[in-house]
Amino acid sequence: MNVATVIGIFFGISILATATYFSTDNVRVFLNLPGVAIVLGGTLASTFICFPLKEVMRVSSTFLMALKREELPIGNYIDAIVSIAREASSKGKVHLEKSLPGIENEFLKHALQMLVDGYSADEIKEILDTRIEQTYEQEISSASIYRTMANLSPAYGIIGTLIGLIGMMQSMGSDISNIGPQMAVALTTTLYGILFANMLFLPIAIKVEKRIDERVLLMHVIRDGVLFIKDKTPAAIVLDKLRAYLPPRRWASIENKK
Repeated sequence: MNVATVIGIFFGISILATATYFSTDNVRVFLNLPGVAIVLGGTLASTFICFPLKEVMRVSSTFLMALKREELPIGNYIDAIVSIAREASSKGKVHLEKSLPGIENEFLKHALQMLVDGYSADEIKEILDTRIEQTYEQEISSASIYRTMANLSPAYGIIGTLIGLIGMMQSMGSDISNIGPQMAVALTTTLYGILFANMLFLPIAIKVEKRIDERVLLMHVIRDGVLFIKDKTPAAIVLDKLRAYLPPRRWASIENKK
């Protein structure tokens, strides 16, 4: 996560906190730990019922992956593929095989290995397409978990409010003066449910989905680049075709290396 994003998040939360502070004479009324426990506990319980344990446990790592960078360095991969295409056309497969150990991206490494091993273009495309599809299906499930949590959270906020109202009704006969404060505490649980859904779970889901789309785009760039190398396409044409995957604002990072 870059500095601008952190500043934006901090600025937005500061505005929200300031507005909340000046909206009441006693800001402590918004502190309701049992309400937080009801919303988070209920949301987690329902999520574990909806999804397998392994998928739920994996969502935290997916979120951390999504926060690492704003955009994947697709331009750097295009540069690398163009260089590989240039070397493959001039030095042949032997040099290409020697460069495999230095490639960190496993998808690119696997694609080039199939190229070295003599797979046909149709076989390479079929295998890589299957892997792209499987990667997308596996990763998008993480985003769906966060979206499910965003849908469940407000419901448990209402449940917490109902629990608070039941307690309030039970105590009405003994001390009516406590009805107002108890009502305020009960309603904060609904607030927590909506807040968690719209400030935490839903933004995470959108962030993860964006990261998945960029990762799939990168895999398509690698797939097409390897197929171009297989067809012995000139490096300059490879660059122009792969650059078309990127918006013009990102062309500057690679157009000077043509």
